[in-house]
Amino acid sequence: MSFISELKKLAWLRALNARYKSAEVKNAYRATVARYAKLPLGNSFRYLFSERLTGQNPFTLIDRPLRIFFLGTDEQQDRSGTLQALAKISELTYFTRADGSYGQNDPAPPPARKRANTGRLWELIQAQAAQGKAPDILIAQTWGCLIEPEIFSRIREACGTFIVNISMDDRHQYWGEKINGVWGGTYSLIPHIDLALTAAPECADWYMKEGCPALFFPEASDPEIFHPMPGLPKIHDVCFVGGRYGIREQIVNALRGAGVRVAAFGGGWEGGRIDTESVPMLFAQSKIVLGVGTIGHCSDFYALKLRDFDAPMSGSFYLTHDNPDLHTLFTVGGEIATYRSIAECVEKTRYYLAHDAEREAIAHAGQQRAFAQHTWDGRFGSLLNTLKDSASCAA
Repeated sequence: MSFISELKKLAWLRALNARYKSAEVKNAYRATVARYAKLPLGNSFRYLFSERLTGQNPFTLIDRPLRIFFLGTDEQQDRSGTLQALAKISELTYFTRADGSYGQNDPAPPPARKRANTGRLWELIQAQAAQGKAPDILIAQTWGCLIEPEIFSRIREACGTFIVNISMDDRHQYWGEKINGVWGGTYSLIPHIDLALTAAPECADWYMKEGCPALFFPEASDPEIFHPMPGLPKIHDVCFVGGRYGIREQIVNALRGAGVRVAAFGGGWEGGRIDTESVPMLFAQSKIVLGVGTIGHCSDFYALKLRDFDAPMSGSFYLTHDNPDLHTLFTVGGEIATYRSIAECVEKTRYYLAHDAEREAIAHAGQQRAFAQHTWDGRFGSLLNTLKDSASCAA
């Protein structure tokens, strides 16, 4: 066993490392906020968007279906609603590596992976273009550490493709690490994309101040995958899905210490990893789905999660960190519940387990909200409508 592995067993050293990483992430975020606070907002979304439209306008096509190419990373995540929604509104193709496997997470060392992803993307796009089917829109979920950003400009210039990037991690991955002079986060993509979609609302202004049109684009869920299953009993008091580390472990241990039965799944937990296909049933059979909304090892720095939408969509009661973003998407206390500390998490868990009718009423309201406003179909449909409207104004 390695020396590093032995060190990780020391509780005090793990805690010290967590505090260091937490401070590092939050300090970087504060510095970025301060940087952009000094810059004027500049041009409007429609103005910036119109500047990015080149060649054929893909948002006003009426004689054939839209062709979309999706450059994904996590197959399980992307197949939980994103790919299905895009397939409903377009002729969808997506990125595969040379061996046919999905996504950009090539097991090769980072420099080799980056080269391989870049070359493979160009190969796939060129093959489609040779058949007269170059994509109208390329939607990526990527970072500068996974692909050479310049490839997007090359594709745009060769095929007239409109380039979009979705980022769910901008609060802590906007910059990333700098490798060979290139930032590994989303920042390095800005000169080469036509639209940034970010799950952190304040980060849209960062892109706009850099001259890139951007929209707030929170995650969503798929009601064909996550939905109530009234024929199944609620066999779990609380369930949690996610790796066992940091505040996650502290919260689960505190709940169990208070006598709450928690079914925990993921790396490090006794339940082990759970198949993506089994998660919807797990949620539907749980009285409470526990969310942990923090970033990395932080205890008070939050980001939206897919779980924030999948859990309510399942029809089960959702309890998670009090991320301010959630207050703009759900009625906290009426559709979901939140906590600000481990003690409050324990208190609310015990309360709602003891008050079935109140818990189920909130769960039902949360499911109704998710179904009405937070589906992937709705997200991408609304996005296309916004872009078509902006494109018509630019014409």
